[in-house]
Amino acid sequence: MKRTLFVVVLTLVNIVAYCQVGVKNEGHYTVCTYDKAYLKSDNTGIISFEDFEVFHDKKTNEYRIKAFIREGTEYTFNLKYDKTVKEGSDVAYLYKGVRSNFMDESVVVFTRTKLSAYVKNVGFDSLDTIKDFDKQAISFIFPKTYLVFSVAPIKNTIEAHKAKEERIRQKEAARVAKGIAKKKLEDLLPYGEAFLKDSLQQQVIKEFFDNGRKVESSFTCVAVIDDNKQITIIRNGDDILDEKLEYEWLKGEVEYKYKNAKVVNGKVFFEISFAPKIEIQEHECSVRYDKKTNSYIYYEKPYRSNAFDESNQMEAPKEIRKIVEDNIVKKGKYSLYWKTVDEKLVSLSYVKHGLVDTVPIEVYSIYK
Repeated sequence: MKRTLFVVVLTLVNIVAYCQVGVKNEGHYTVCTYDKAYLKSDNTGIISFEDFEVFHDKKTNEYRIKAFIREGTEYTFNLKYDKTVKEGSDVAYLYKGVRSNFMDESVVVFTRTKLSAYVKNVGFDSLDTIKDFDKQAISFIFPKTYLVFSVAPIKNTIEAHKAKEERIRQKEAARVAKGIAKKKLEDLLPYGEAFLKDSLQQQVIKEFFDNGRKVESSFTCVAVIDDNKQITIIRNGDDILDEKLEYEWLKGEVEYKYKNAKVVNGKVFFEISFAPKIEIQEHECSVRYDKKTNSYIYYEKPYRSNAFDESNQMEAPKEIRKIVEDNIVKKGKYSLYWKTVDEKLVSLSYVKHGLVDTVPIEVYSIYK
């Protein structure tokens, strides 16, 4: 007898627990949020969605229904009981109200189960148990636009509710992880791109001085930067420099992606197209040997220039001074012309003041 009573009590407890899943009672209102529901309309057919909410204010006897169909599509209705319609043994309940925040469009709700029951988790067991969707579900009618659709909430279960909570937890965890990855990309990408472009530019300049030629064509690089701002070039043009990182770049799980960059395994991978720029700067000045001080004096403009002024003395670059001392005799006045790339000397020529021949004489060049 006691065992039988215990089983009965336990069963009742389970029934109450199932009925209360998704139901919240607070003060004079009750709300039930259904984890799953189905919507049917002429435009969509039958589609499933999550989060269908029925709210009842016992004090004012008003109802509020919310349906979150999908991202950006939400219906909220404020309703009041209007009347009961009987036709033989068939009974239906009518509620009238408006769709909130949508120019207060009027709506009529038609249902064969009172809305006060739906706040108690009285939904359908499954879609298969609905024999006549239009007749059994909650119908929403918009007199102004003639839009009609029906919603059938599915009864909450403890298992389904836990599964939904886990989905929400995972979704939130994914959102947080994406936010962390996004911030990491925003913090590291500008540094990585700037550093890599500068490094590649220096390589191009080195090749220019080593080989005496410009690198004209552009190429694409793939690199990765970690939390310590260590940068590794994975691919330079068609050359793969690190196969393991190349595989990670192509096949790794993407935590966040923006244009040509993505975060994979906590590292920021990025691709840049680099067009080498060798900008040759041209310079000029003049020089004469001063016997009194036994030194060369430099002036800002060439002697041949109308803007020459002896009062505008200057400090010539050390490399220029060394070449002048080794190649120009300590007599006369000279106009100097030289070219640089990244402040490094490319060539140096001079013209002696007073000579008829004005063709510059080259005394230094990286091309020779």
